[in-house]
Amino acid sequence: MKWLALSLFVINLAVAAGFLTARQWADAPSSQHAPLNADRLSLRSSSNAPQLAARPTTAQPPALCVEWRGLEAADFIRAREQLKAMTGNHVMSFTEVPLESRQWVIFPPLPSPAAAQAKLDELTAIGVTDMFIVKSGVWANALSLGLYANEDLARRRVRELEEKNVHGIRIEPQPKQGTAYYFVIRSDDADALKSLNDAKTAYPNSALARVACRSAAP
Repeated sequence: MKWLALSLFVINLAVAAGFLTARQWADAPSSQHAPLNADRLSLRSSSNAPQLAARPTTAQPPALCVEWRGLEAADFIRAREQLKAMTGNHVMSFTEVPLESRQWVIFPPLPSPAAAQAKLDELTAIGVTDMFIVKSGVWANALSLGLYANEDLARRRVRELEEKNVHGIRIEPQPKQGTAYYFVIRSDDADALKSLNDAKTAYPNSALARVACRSAAP
């Protein structure tokens, strides 16, 4: 009987040892390799992430300006109509510039003739002279404060008035009576300005010249 009991005890120990060994083999991969695989997955994902390419910026072409001078009075009218037609087919604009101009110092138009007269009386009271009310046209009810041959003289007049606390004065270029005009053509499209050469062939005494574009007035 002792021998039988000892045999059963040995068999139980062997079975228990087998279960413990199998459990250790089953637990080992999950505890040792799972974190390593997770790290590799994370590194691979970050290294393969698509990079967003910067969008290229499209620079706007600089504006091109050309002066068209030397047109006689009748030719100037014909050329104006040609330029109007060209602006319908191209992105371009043009202005008419007097060859000779004077600088007009004015106080901007008031709401009514009565308001203009009141302003005139106010300025007279503080010692301003050489002025009158503009009666008609786009500057009706403005106060004319002098017409000058150049901008330096006009600005000197403005400083004198500002010293008397007169503010809001403007300087407006005005063409001299009987002066000729020329065109300034502006475009962002070089091909549009090249077409001017074709138009110029009808006026051999005129001239085209590339000039710096003036910034727009505020």
